[in-house]
Amino acid sequence: MNWRGFLSRIALVAVAFPVLAALIFLVPQASHLGFNIVVLIVSVIGGLETAALFHARGIPTSRYLAAALSATIPAGTYLEVVGLVPVGWMGVWVPFLLAVLLVRGILFQGRKELPSILAFVSSSTLTLLYPGFFMSWIVRLSGLQQPSVTILFYLCLVFGNDMSAYFAGSLWGESTRLGLPISPQKSVVGFGAGLVGSLIIVSFFLPVRGFLPYPPAGSYLLGVVVGLVVMLGDLLESGLKRSAGVKDSGIVIPGRGGVLDSVDSMVLSAPLFYYAFVLAGR
Repeated sequence: MNWRGFLSRIALVAVAFPVLAALIFLVPQASHLGFNIVVLIVSVIGGLETAALFHARGIPTSRYLAAALSATIPAGTYLEVVGLVPVGWMGVWVPFLLAVLLVRGILFQGRKELPSILAFVSSSTLTLLYPGFFMSWIVRLSGLQQPSVTILFYLCLVFGNDMSAYFAGSLWGESTRLGLPISPQKSVVGFGAGLVGSLIIVSFFLPVRGFLPYPPAGSYLLGVVVGLVVMLGDLLESGLKRSAGVKDSGIVIPGRGGVLDSVDSMVLSAPLFYYAFVLAGR
């Protein structure tokens, strides 16, 4: 087992969770402005790391412009949550951002070959959306009925799944490795442990009266589905890194890698989690 990697994850959680909990419960003013500023910062750094993955392969991308535009997505979502802009305006803003990158890539890039233009526009578009667009759904959690507990529940689901999968897979998963091309170390034991971790987190929150949006059976199902999508998000980022030929997305977090290495599990699960609560009238 890679004890150094596991201890790094433990240290990250030990530092990050108290800070996030303080922001969530002690400074909930203005629809959790402090917490959402952290989400914004993570989105910007994550966008820069995504652009760096393309750079590692020599693929042209609008590195700084796309990352800067990406930051406006969670920022604009927060303005929508607090009522400063109309609900649904992101449906106009995001296509506008895509149009800006399209114009930048075709008219102002100075490239004439179609493959080069397509590479520039495609990589810039992914930098715009990953992870900023997906992180904006975490911002939307601030607008739900019980935002503090809901945000905590989501974070616990994600990191409980991730830690359980990593620990069990590293300790007992060697004989059940799946040999996936994008992540050879993933194992059946790790996937199973991740789902068990999600179910344990749901069990912890069941006694919170009136919080979970579904009966116990439905809440456990929600935990399983979110857990599966958490793993899918992790595999997605693993595929991006392997395609770029790098081990970590960055060096922001000592012993852990980049920001994307820590939030990859959130990019697909955040929208699913949010709508699970919205559809239940929460």
